[in-house]
This record gives sequence, C-alpha cells and structure tokens, in this order.
Amino acid sequence: MRDHLCIEEKCRKGIEYHKEFIAENKEDIKKLIEDERNGIQRNPKDNPSIIEARYLRNFIHQINDIRAKYSLGDDISTIEEDFHNAINDLEHTGTREVGYISLIGMISLGILLETDKKNIERISELVEKKEINDAVIDFLLCASDIGYTKITNDYYKENPYAKTKEIIELAQNDKKEASKRLQKYMEKEWFKGHYDYEWKNAHKEPGYVGFWSFETAALVKILVLDDTSLIKNNHYPYDLAHYKNSMKFKPISLSDYNNEQEIEELEIIEGIEHNPLLEKVIPPIWHSFVNELIHDYETMDDSGFYEKYKKTIGLNQIWFLLQEYKEENEGKNLLGSLIVFAMTEKGYILQLDYKEELEDYQSSIKNYWDTETKLVQFMLDNDQNYYAWVPMDANVGEMYEVIVKDVK
Repeated sequence: MRDHLCIEEKCRKGIEYHKEFIAENKEDIKKLIEDERNGIQRNPKDNPSIIEARYLRNFIHQINDIRAKYSLGDDISTIEEDFHNAINDLEHTGTREVGYISLIGMISLGILLETDKKNIERISELVEKKEINDAVIDFLLCASDIGYTKITNDYYKENPYAKTKEIIELAQNDKKEASKRLQKYMEKEWFKGHYDYEWKNAHKEPGYVGFWSFETAALVKILVLDDTSLIKNNHYPYDLAHYKNSMKFKPISLSDYNNEQEIEELEIIEGIEHNPLLEKVIPPIWHSFVNELIHDYETMDDSGFYEKYKKTIGLNQIWFLLQEYKEENEGKNLLGSLIVFAMTEKGYILQLDYKEELEDYQSSIKNYWDTETKLVQFMLDNDQNYYAWVPMDANVGEMYEVIVKDVK
C-alpha cells in the first residue's frame, strides 16, 4: 500500500465495478453511433451529447482507477493501459469540461510513464480545445519538447499551483534550494491548497482512492531535483517519479517565454459607474469587469447572459442547465451572488464549505489592496462561506441581495 488511508477491499471492488461499467458504456456508445448513422434518436438528448457524456464517464473512471492502483501499491506497469484508454476517452469528450486536476494529471502521467511523445501531443491539442490557460500545464508541455511554445502567466488554480514558479525559477541556478522549496510545497502547501475542493476529509468518505501530485513529480523529473525527503509523503508519487529515466526534456527558462504580450500589465479602468459603492469592496483591477457584469445582467435576457458568463464566472458549474438558471433568476435578484461567484472565480474571494474551518485557509486569501485591511464575509443563501480582504474603512453592509459583514 502506498496510501494507507485507502481501504483495499473497497478500492479493488471499485476497480472491478469500473471495468464492468466501462465495458457497458462502450457497448452503448457503439449502439448510439450506429443510431446516429441511421438517423435514429431514441432519447430526449441528442445522440452526440450522450456519446460525449459516456466517454467522459469512462475517462473519469480510468483516472480514478489509476489513482487507486497506485495507492494500493500495484506495479506501475499496470496503469499504463488505463492511461492510454483515458487518452482515447478524453479525445471524444468534445467541449465538455473534464476538470483541471484531471487534465494536468494526464499530461504529468504521460511524462512520468514516458509515453510516446505523440500521446503528449494529443493531450496538448485537447488543452487548446478545452481552452485551458495555465502556466504549469504550459511548462510541462514545453519541456516535453513536442513543439509547444506557449507559457502563460496565468494559473487556472492559483493556490497552490502559482507556488511552483518559485521551484522552477530556483532550479535554474540552485537545485539544492529548489529541492528545499519543493519539500515545503509538498509538505505544507499542495494538499492544503485543495481544501476548497473538499479534499481535507475525503479519506473518510466512500470511494476514496488517494490524492497524488503527479504534476509535482513531473516537475521534479524535468528539473532533476532531489526528492528523497518526500519518499514517505502521502501525496508525492515517489515510485512513479523514478519509474523510468530515459526521456529527454527541453531546457526551459521562464523568462524566455514571457513575451511582451503576456507580461504586459492590463490597463486598469477604475470606477464602477453602475454601483460606485462597490468600489469599496472590489479591487480596481476588476472594476471594469464588474461594471460590465452589472450592465449585462440588467440589460441582457437570461439566455444571452448565461451563454456569455457560463465559463467566465462558472455559471454552468452552479446551474448546469440554462433552465435551472432561469428559474432561480425569475425574480431578478441574483446580481450580488453573481458578483461573488465571479470574484471567487477570479481568486479574490475564498469559498469554503460550511464544514471547513476558516483558520485553515485564511493565510491563502489573497490581498489586493495597498492599504490596511479587514476580513469580511459575503452571506449567500447556500451551504458555502465566502471571505475576502477589504479596506479597513469599507463599510458596505450589502451588495445587492448579499449581506456583507465583518469577520470578528
């Protein structure tokens, strides 16, 4: 066992169940493809949508089985077939969201398993198709020497992944210091940085298969760092990091890839004319965005607004269907909540589950103000808690329907 928090019997049963489920899904997919060819529609949803959904389910099961087999201590060679099957499934998911963790995990597994570079190219094409902008993913793909040359300055999930930049930069000149920073990252920052994904107590829930930082191991392999301090770390896949050692990587200096267009500071247009009071709790960098959001909410119909902001602020993760959003927004009393969701997506507001303790996460809340600040909570009608730093003199009691109160 590599993760002793896993229950072996349950993990084994889960793997067997997934095998049967995937086989059934494949048969369903064949029938649906045949129906589509013959112009037969047997279900309310169109055949292509159902096919994509089936492939996505298979992909998720393959990823979970990889984690489970690694956690159980199985020979690493046993997960290579799952990896190749997962690529095939992923390629047929269309525009469906597959999750950042799963996508970066696939790229990292490709590096750690030393798969054929054509497979990494296939995944890179999916990164473009899924419109994922992330510095860590870009670095991994560039270093894989597949002709990929873009490295953004953005992080899809800033906490904890932005901290990898320090490791990469240190490794350019001082691998010993980079290894020390790596140890701190894995022991104190990586897992904690995913508390907002409800990982903290996940090992107590059914279906737990372990959490492994495949991307960190891939970085270690690329940067040639000493990871012996992490042999017993419950989230660092040490055995996988040392599984093979023949893949050659392209030397990468981050400064070589930060072109002017990427590092140019965005022009900040201060002022929220549609609600100037919000300037006290919304940092200037997002004034223009929030101003546009307010205007669009007040002038666009539900369909247009949902389509424009379903990815920008994650509307399709809150209301999976347009109809659900329309029903919730019938009284046109969601604007404050939408601003909170938007600022959470931007990384300004921290979202916690009601079961999680603020003190475990408070240090990870980013402060965007150049003045003395205080912590406030945005009160939404759900089981989540939302926190942000605002100026000490900000006395905004409400943001539309959302109550804003100081955290004592």
